[in-house]
Amino acid sequence: RWFSRKQRVDNGAFCENGVIYEAANGTVTPIMEAKDILLPGVHNIENYMAAFAAVRGMVSYETMREIAKTFGGVEHRIEFVREAGGVKYYNDSIATSPSRVISGVRAFNQKIIAIQGGSDKGNDLSVMVPDLLTHVKILILNGATADKIEQAVLAAPDYDPDQLQIIKVKDLAQAVEAARKAAQPGDVVSLCPACPAFDQFKTFEYRGREFKRLVNAF
Repeated sequence: RWFSRKQRVDNGAFCENGVIYEAANGTVTPIMEAKDILLPGVHNIENYMAAFAAVRGMVSYETMREIAKTFGGVEHRIEFVREAGGVKYYNDSIATSPSRVISGVRAFNQKIIAIQGGSDKGNDLSVMVPDLLTHVKILILNGATADKIEQAVLAAPDYDPDQLQIIKVKDLAQAVEAARKAAQPGDVVSLCPACPAFDQFKTFEYRGREFKRLVNAF
């Protein structure tokens, strides 16, 4: 069984014009609209198509739709925390490398407010800068790598301070407060650190749970 977001398949699941279909035995059946999947990002559309194909014949379309519309994701992986003042907050604390940040910021269909920073494990942080310039409008930096991330962004030849505002603070608590003050209704705020948590926390889980506590305390 195959799944594809780019073309039809004869046996499996595919997405066409925003609708996910199942193909089996010469019959094509619509399952649901991709926009109704609660988890953001095209990678999650692909994940659900793979899951739908895998459980064909064992799970009803109704159950497939219900799970896709209501499952909020694994903790710390672009986990929806809450909406406050018209602003949606996400916990992506497990995004401890530039590659994970790239996937995370691409998951949203708008420019976001990103909170970054942590301990330095020697990654080349410049690889995520093109995606920060494209998908982030306010970058809030904290922790041990705040200066390193800032320098990587400032060194980009196409960096425009009018398009990407950089705010530097001391720690996560100040970063969350800065995000709250900067955000406008309709905005998305995501904790996508690009770095491990060891400068301020025991693990990324502790960091993510503290982020959620701070956001839920608004």
